[in-house]
Amino acid sequence: MPSTSSYTVSAAFFENLVWAAAEEGLDVARWQHRLGSPQRSDGRLPLAEFSALWQSLLAQTDDPLLGLRLGERFRLGRYGLVEFLLLNSRTVRDALSLSADYWRLVIDEDKQLRLVDGDHGLRLLIETRVMHPPAAFDMDMLYGVRWLSLVLGRSVEELGVSLGLAHALPRGATIGDYCRYFGCDIAFDQACYWIEVPKGVAEQPLAGHPVIVEAVAAQAQLQLQLLDRPQALAGRVSHLIELGAIDVQRVADQLHLGVRSLQRRLKDEGTSFGELRDGALRRRAERLLAEPRMALKEVAYLLGYEERGLFEACQRWFGASPGVLRAQLCR
Repeated sequence: MPSTSSYTVSAAFFENLVWAAAEEGLDVARWQHRLGSPQRSDGRLPLAEFSALWQSLLAQTDDPLLGLRLGERFRLGRYGLVEFLLLNSRTVRDALSLSADYWRLVIDEDKQLRLVDGDHGLRLLIETRVMHPPAAFDMDMLYGVRWLSLVLGRSVEELGVSLGLAHALPRGATIGDYCRYFGCDIAFDQACYWIEVPKGVAEQPLAGHPVIVEAVAAQAQLQLQLLDRPQALAGRVSHLIELGAIDVQRVADQLHLGVRSLQRRLKDEGTSFGELRDGALRRRAERLLAEPRMALKEVAYLLGYEERGLFEACQRWFGASPGVLRAQLCR
């Protein structure tokens, strides 16, 4: 995980993790002392400290279910503006949309949250280039399904929620272990992390106080502006690839860098040109395939593939052929 000093985490979120770890009997005295010292005026801590905390916790135990145990202990209602916005949303769909808009207020890092309507329901995709330990994602995802169960007053199983994890099943754990914690169907080794709710659940009404949401959203937007920074090199590279610069030499030329310099700096940010290219091409493919008037041969050309290459890439990215995916996107 890169120690990027410009990224931060909410002190309240950090404190919640420290509290949960202490309840699990882990040694977090150093971090409790850190939280007891004077904080930054914006109530945030460097993301590097979040990484160091996780490294400390994982060094203390070989428990493959640590993230789930911490997620089960995580206290709901400690996320300030973000959670307040979600609780006062008009529908579950609106709440998931707001989480995608404002999650940076909890953990500000290089990741993207977006909603996709599928055949069976509404899916929140969590795509990140900052690879935390799998246990950290287990904890976050368990918080998400617990929150849904709480606000809707039904178990996750009754709601029909399903989720996908981008990491493999940890050694020493079983699918049964994960199902007991999450209470729903789980898929491992996915292209990204995701939570899916059935269409009926997505449109289920919540408290729905639009005036409150509007006022709090305005404040949240101001806080987001305070987090803004010049775009990281990885983001600029992804943007150029999505615009059509699909080889490393062309991207390096447009950024006025040598290829080796570009690759070295991307490595310092915790990624690589190959990873960024694959993610950017996948996003571009999804946009191009959503345009029914564009022939598949043209889509393949714009992505730098032969038609067979496009077919194989779509199978890898989406688990479907370009034609099937287009039919889904154009409904």
